[in-house]
Amino acid sequence: AVHINIEKKAPIRAGMAGGGADAAAVLVGLNTLYSAGLSLEELCALGAAVGADVPFAICGGTARVGGFGEKITPLPALMDCRFVVVMPGYGISTPEAFANYDQVGTDKRPNNEAAVAALTAGDYDALMPCLANVLEKASNGPDTKAICNALTQAGADAALMTGSGAAVYGIFKTEQAAQSAASQLKKRWQKVWVLAPRAEGTKIEK
Repeated sequence: AVHINIEKKAPIRAGMAGGGADAAAVLVGLNTLYSAGLSLEELCALGAAVGADVPFAICGGTARVGGFGEKITPLPALMDCRFVVVMPGYGISTPEAFANYDQVGTDKRPNNEAAVAALTAGDYDALMPCLANVLEKASNGPDTKAICNALTQAGADAALMTGSGAAVYGIFKTEQAAQSAASQLKKRWQKVWVLAPRAEGTKIEK
């Protein structure tokens, strides 16, 4: 028998689920390397012991996540669109953001039920106003509002902070619109990416 110990070490203020995504990749990779034959459910159970964001990083796609991250309900795939992700030159401490949330609360709430209905109907326009990040006020990222405003002015149909920040993303209907917006934002922020949604999670590329 092979005993493998996985310890997730996410850099403080890294954001974007970096440690969780890395842990998911390690679990999926080891499952293949050692021909362990673990099911997706078994991998997710192992991942949940490593970090709350690991099970979703393993499953990927579009889903509603509950509990401590271990309850994953798959949803209809996100319609074709593009994300422009902007990362300022600093991060936000997730523990600090949550501690601050207990003090300041939120002025935004996502409409989860309406979002699920929009996804089910494949209605992109109906989905956009349903989106919100309750940590945005508590995170208090110095550039969050400026980036959201810049993305909206560049044509984003929605612009939100990721997780506890500091990265921000805008959603665009087309690759062309996203690339045009990214070009504009790169004049002010260096780290800007255009990404497409994926219908699957972590997998081995051959």
